[in-house]
Amino acid sequence: MKPNVVLLFLITILFFSCRKEDENDVQKIDQVINIYLKDTSGKDLLNANLSGSFTSVSAQDLNADKALQSISGFSVVKDKDTIAYIDYAAGAKRVITDSVSATQKKYRSDFYLNLSKTVNKVVVTDTDTLKIEYNWSPTLFQVSKLWYNNKLVFTKVDGQSNIIRIVK
Repeated sequence: MKPNVVLLFLITILFFSCRKEDENDVQKIDQVINIYLKDTSGKDLLNANLSGSFTSVSAQDLNADKALQSISGFSVVKDKDTIAYIDYAAGAKRVITDSVSATQKKYRSDFYLNLSKTVNKVVVTDTDTLKIEYNWSPTLFQVSKLWYNNKLVFTKVDGQSNIIRIVK
C-alpha cells in the first residue's frame, strides 16, 4: 500500500507542476536596434568597401564601472539589400532613471560610438554619443527612445522594428 501512496503523491506533484504557460508569465524583450548611417547624397557610410566610408566601428560605455569600457554587444552587418548597419542588441550598462511603480520602470544607456576612417593616410575618428531609453514592465522590456548626438531620432512605435537612419 505504501508504494501506491508514494506513486500517487509523485503523480499529483507532476500533474500540478506541468501547467500550461500563460503568455503573461513571459517577458517580451524588444531591445535590438539597427542604425543605418549615410551621407547627404545617400552613400552607405558603414560599407568599408566604399571610398570615404568608415572602416572601423567601436563603442564605449559611459555608465560602466570602468571608465569608457568597450561594448561588445554590437556588430556591423548587411541587410538583404547589402546596406550595412550597426546591429546593437545589448552591452552597455543600463541605469535606472525612474521607478514609477513596482511594475513600471525606465532605464537608460549612454555610450560613445567611435567611427574611424582613413583620410590622406591618417586615421580620423568621429565620436558620436548615443543615449537609449528603455521601458520595463513585468511583461515587456523595450527600447523607448534614442538620441544621437543629443538629438531625439527615434521614438518607439508598437509593432515596428527599432530602425534608426542617421544622415552624417
